[in-house]
Amino acid sequence: MHQKYSHGIYKDKLVEIGWNHSLIVAEIALQIAQNLERDYGIKTDKQLIESGAWVHDIGFYSCFDDHYQISDGYVKHGYLGYLILKKEKISECVARMALIHVGVGINKEQIEKEKITMPIADYLPISLEEEIVTYADGFHSKGRPRFCTYSEIYEDTARRDNEYAIALDRFRRKFGEPDLAKLIKKYEKWHQEIDKWVKTIKEKNN
Repeated sequence: MHQKYSHGIYKDKLVEIGWNHSLIVAEIALQIAQNLERDYGIKTDKQLIESGAWVHDIGFYSCFDDHYQISDGYVKHGYLGYLILKKEKISECVARMALIHVGVGINKEQIEKEKITMPIADYLPISLEEEIVTYADGFHSKGRPRFCTYSEIYEDTARRDNEYAIALDRFRRKFGEPDLAKLIKKYEKWHQEIDKWVKTIKEKNN
């Protein structure tokens, strides 16, 4: 599906970024789910978590033109991904992972305030599995692929909206902070390579 919806002169590179990011989010989310079960006996639908993480960013490709320039509001990529997944007849519970994962979710007030061109509604995680994937997503960035600390995520969220920062802190108290050490080592070389590529593309576009 990533191959199908990626496009443009950098199609293969964008799939590499989108797919590796999805795999990383799945690994972080599954770690959180396993910790919940180990520490509190709380069981989650791990298959749903993994499947949802794999496609949560499918709308990423819809936000760029063929030269990797943003052509549509990036904040909409979750909603656009949801529309793609429904068109592909993916189950509602998986498709919702795309719909609700942006930031800590998007509420009606943000849509109205920022005049985002999507139906006015609350796009917020509801189930435990949705919350886990949403929270896990914050620990890895696609724009300039890298891992993020909780402090970095919180500071960025608080700058945009204090209400969202409160929701993020609620996730941290519920799920703790994932151990990223192994993932950082696993993807270190790839991050270095992609970072060089992203810098080159930005220089070309400027």
